[in-house]
Amino acid sequence: MNRYFICPLLPLEKIQELGGSVAANNFCYNLISGNAFSIILPYLPTGKINKENLEYNDSRVKVLYSRKWRNNWVLRKFAFINENLMIFRKIQKNSSVWFYNLPYTIIPLFVLLKLFKPTVKCNLIMLDFTPGRKGMKSLSNSIELKCINLMYGMIKLADSSLFTVANSVCLPGVVPISNVKWPEIKNVKKTFLLSGVLTEEIAMLSTVLDTFAKLPDCELHITGSKGNEQMLKQYAAKYTNIHWHGQLPFKDYLELLHTISFQLSMRDTRFPENQCNFPSKIMEALHHNRIIISTIHYPQLEGVKYFTVNSAKRTLVHDIKAITNLQEAVLLSYANQSELVSNRFSVKVWNNAMTRIEKGEI
Repeated sequence: MNRYFICPLLPLEKIQELGGSVAANNFCYNLISGNAFSIILPYLPTGKINKENLEYNDSRVKVLYSRKWRNNWVLRKFAFINENLMIFRKIQKNSSVWFYNLPYTIIPLFVLLKLFKPTVKCNLIMLDFTPGRKGMKSLSNSIELKCINLMYGMIKLADSSLFTVANSVCLPGVVPISNVKWPEIKNVKKTFLLSGVLTEEIAMLSTVLDTFAKLPDCELHITGSKGNEQMLKQYAAKYTNIHWHGQLPFKDYLELLHTISFQLSMRDTRFPENQCNFPSKIMEALHHNRIIISTIHYPQLEGVKYFTVNSAKRTLVHDIKAITNLQEAVLLSYANQSELVSNRFSVKVWNNAMTRIEKGEI
């Protein structure tokens, strides 16, 4: 049986240039680092993309590209419709399909498969879903959720009562197959990293900046996108312990990550964006032996050690101080958990979960 992966995969060196999500592509590359899929079919961003920019080193990746639609500035935003048809024709009957999320640009493919190739098992890897949207987004939400709950099987990064697929498991992330042994923390320093999407709901940027402005003995490094760059530059200029790096290439980001002790995951719990997902930066930092400080407690990380802090601005300074004042032996017990998360969330574990779901053994 063929197993297909329908995902937003772009060539590694072209992700930022083509407007792709770094986090989404990192997840996809982590998952395909094993032999979980026989064929990988990328769905592409809606903007202009030249076919010449879509060269992959993996022979399993098959790009189905609607050149005529993509080259027409009117049809470009609707090219996904024709590409859905092309992908539909590519997928064989009696196979298994795994979708990475279910954005509106791929829902037509799901509907086509359900209606015209019912022997295909449609499964979902649910990474992000934002409930409670208003207006037209509310309609889109309803359609997406209806389709989600019609899936044969599902792996979700976070549990939610909104998801009713019984044939499912919860895994917070995937650790890639790698022979690299990442640097361990030998001595805990008061160095912190805030990275990724830097919007207020995802990163609590202004709260974090205000907090570290009051913690001069703690070094805060920030890298990512979509943040208030003017505010970031102002704080970095005023406070010598706050450093704004801009958006770094992944190699440079990892070099920075290995110099810090604490990775911050500062989700504002009041926002619906944070109800049905799991921050990829947590799994990435755990894999790289960093200490996690999170505003949310995640049941799917049971057995993994990390710090949980209150998201309220008035208590965050106190919470950070309390953590840094712990004895180093205690702090080190929260570090260097790469082997633990590799054993629990490896590609092998994911492959086994997908096989069990496909067989209906959950």
